[in-house]
Amino acid sequence: MIRLKWSNNSMMLLSVLMAILLWVYVTNVQNPVKEQEFRVAVDTRGEIPQGLSVTGLPQSVVVRVRGNNAQLNGVRSTDFQAVVDLSNLSEGSTHRPVQVTAPSGLQVVQVSPARVDLTVDRIIQRQVPLRVSVKGEPTDGFSALEPVVQPTAVLIRGPAKTINQIKVIDITANITATSQNVEQTLMVPVPSGVSVSPDRVKVFVPVTRSLPSKVLPVVVRYAGNPADQYQVVRAIAQPAAVQVFAPSEVLKKLAGIDTEPINVDGISDNLIKEARLQLPAGVVDIVPDKVEVVIQVKTKQPTTPAEQPTTKPADAAPTPAEPSQP
Repeated sequence: MIRLKWSNNSMMLLSVLMAILLWVYVTNVQNPVKEQEFRVAVDTRGEIPQGLSVTGLPQSVVVRVRGNNAQLNGVRSTDFQAVVDLSNLSEGSTHRPVQVTAPSGLQVVQVSPARVDLTVDRIIQRQVPLRVSVKGEPTDGFSALEPVVQPTAVLIRGPAKTINQIKVIDITANITATSQNVEQTLMVPVPSGVSVSPDRVKVFVPVTRSLPSKVLPVVVRYAGNPADQYQVVRAIAQPAAVQVFAPSEVLKKLAGIDTEPINVDGISDNLIKEARLQLPAGVVDIVPDKVEVVIQVKTKQPTTPAEQPTTKPADAAPTPAEPSQP
């Protein structure tokens, strides 16, 4: 009876040993433990105090985990959570750990970076000027004049340390191989974490033929008559002078550049209108080729014969300072 009992115990121990060996085999050979990396997006917890900004926060971290094939099978980056707590921040530098939560059964081996260095700064805003430069060259026989940007300055807002380093914002317009004026709407480039208003500006680069030029005054021309009891007292062009490109012999004969006739029939209030400029014979280009005109009117004042103003001869040449009616 004793020998039979010993034999039964031996068989039982042998069975347990075989089961353990089989489990080790299945675990390490059929379902081995390994490590795998995932890039996990970083979320934040807590609110940033009003008037402060935080820089140095990464968009993602690399998480290395350990697990067997069955545990890692089908796991994606979105199954993890990486959080940085932004509670109780104050101005200056601080360090915050990255807290990672992994799917059940996986062991987090490493997080890179395991903590982040944050800079907390005041948010300020300031107006800064824009500076335009050109890239490339016009077609042969043409040249580019000074570029113009509208508006000439923008409002930027962001961390004080970054904003205080920005003295001017550069914008580049491409004029490669062009033979005509360039008008572009360009984005205003600013560093990350900085907002700008407006974020787009208009750039105008005059491109003209390579000819002699001369700055001439604009002569405003108008036609018709205002409403009864009203008279035109002044006509103003903005800009008041333009750059004219033409052969030298043509430029010598020019004293001013006329606008297209502006109709003032029946007006009883000041008139503001955009007007194109007349291109005299022999002139190749005018920059700009149109102006804004303001026609000012007022009520006629009764006058006595002694107060009648001296009339100007009908054939007298108009001057830029005074409007003329053809």
